[in-house]
Amino acid sequence: MTSTRQVLANNLKFLMAGSAELGTQTRLSERSGIGQTTIGRILRNETDAGVETVESLAKVFKLSTSDLIDPGLIRRLSGESSNVEGTSGGVGLVPLISWVAAGMLYEAIDQLAPGDADEWLESPFRHSNSTFCLRVSGNSMHPEYRDGEIIQVDPDVEAMHGSDVVVRTPDGRATFKRLQIESDGEQFLIALNKDWPDRIIRVPEGTIICGVVTGSWMDRRKR
Repeated sequence: MTSTRQVLANNLKFLMAGSAELGTQTRLSERSGIGQTTIGRILRNETDAGVETVESLAKVFKLSTSDLIDPGLIRRLSGESSNVEGTSGGVGLVPLISWVAAGMLYEAIDQLAPGDADEWLESPFRHSNSTFCLRVSGNSMHPEYRDGEIIQVDPDVEAMHGSDVVVRTPDGRATFKRLQIESDGEQFLIALNKDWPDRIIRVPEGTIICGVVTGSWMDRRKR
């Protein structure tokens, strides 16, 4: 049985993902009066929130306290069964993280799943627990990917020849390229933009694949 703590975390992630005004921990903290650290711990399922805390969070979403800890809330609001726990093969919420954070994932991919991300997005694609999202910056992967497009990256999908991957280079940076594997096993990273300088590079020793891109979409919300 899912604990009240987990239900609260799941419901809060769902509500934040569906709100342009309350979609980040910072904004939710400002509106509710609950500290951002506390909100982060609730989203990470690390603490049992007190009654007053739950009540304050519920009010900003115009819900009752009992609504916010109701296991059926997501189903009622969405009109269908939803999976916000990110179980393998499910559809649900994934964290949108920075490229700097992506470059730090080589040691602990599982740290992506918690509520440390400042924003959670509802993915339209099936994914595993460790999946995360990044916002494309620049035109190195144009025309297949546009600047500002959101890519879904799944660390549990095996990278193969032709996979679009996010990798951590030996200098600690995260980069997004297409993987090419030659018959002799030699690997290259390719920018899809034919005008991109140094478009094809040999995969440097020590490069680590953070995940395979399994989907993408544009976020059209006004910011």
